[in-house]
Amino acid sequence: MTTLVTGFEPFGGSKVNSSELVVKALDSLGQPNVVTAVLPTSYRRAEAQIGDLLRAHRPDTLLMLGLAEPTPKIRFEQVALNLDDSESTDNDGDLRMRGRIVEGAPVGYWSSLQLDRMADATRRHGERVLFSHDAGGFVCNHVFFTAAHLVATVYPATRCGFVHLPALSSSDKRLPRFVEIVRSWIKE
Repeated sequence: MTTLVTGFEPFGGSKVNSSELVVKALDSLGQPNVVTAVLPTSYRRAEAQIGDLLRAHRPDTLLMLGLAEPTPKIRFEQVALNLDDSESTDNDGDLRMRGRIVEGAPVGYWSSLQLDRMADATRRHGERVLFSHDAGGFVCNHVFFTAAHLVATVYPATRCGFVHLPALSSSDKRLPRFVEIVRSWIKE
C-alpha cells in the first residue's frame, strides 16, 4: 500500500508553510511505502506535478496537506470544487477568479478519505478538528480538484483527500505532534 503525502511551499509573503514542514519531517522518517512531495503554490505547476506524481507512483492513498492560517483547528475538506476563485495571486503571479478548473467535469468531488476516523485520531492526539464544506478557491482547491478528477477518471482505486493545517513555525512544539497525527492517518 503506497501513500503519497503532499504539502505546499510558502506563499503570500510567508516564509514557512505548515504543510511543507510536516511533509519534510515525515520524509525524514523514511517510512516504507510513503512518498512525499512539496508542491509549488502555483496553479499551473502544481497541477502538472500532482499529475506526474499520480502517474509515477499510482498510490493507494493520496493525502494532500495545505495551510489555513486563520483557523487553529485541523480542517478536513469534504469537497473539491471545480472552481478557481481567489483574489490572491499564486507564487507565479497568476490570478484566477470565477473559472472552472476542468471544463465539462462535475461541479465537485467528495473526499474519499475516511475523514471521521482521521478526525477521531486527531482528537486522540489532543488537536481540535473542523469539517469544512470545501477547500476554498485558491491553489489548494485547484490541486484537490485536479487530483480528484484524475482519480475519478484514470485512477479509480486511489483514495484522495485534502486537509488544511493551522499555522506552525519550524520551532513550534506541536510540529512533532502534527507529524504523528499524519502518521496515524496513514495507518488508518
